[in-house]
Amino acid sequence: MSIRHGYEKNMQAQLDEWKTRLATFKEKVDLEETNLQLEYYTLIEEAKLELEAAHKKLQRLKQASDETWEELKTDVEITWDSLHELIKALTLP
Repeated sequence: MSIRHGYEKNMQAQLDEWKTRLATFKEKVDLEETNLQLEYYTLIEEAKLELEAAHKKLQRLKQASDETWEELKTDVEITWDSLHELIKALTLP
């Protein structure tokens, strides 16, 4: 397996994990009866949008030529860091 293929595979696995964590978190928020529900739902929607953006960037990375792959990789990593922080912020008190 090439370094590129391994990198893309790991990024896809991380994206899938975050999608699952977000769905699990939404299920927990659905059970909450607090004023924080609206705030959490807003964060969940923001995270869903970021997940979709990350997924699209990963797809572009997978289709990139060798010449543009490194440049796109940097862009994906910036999105990944932002999404990772957002997912970490989604924890119930």
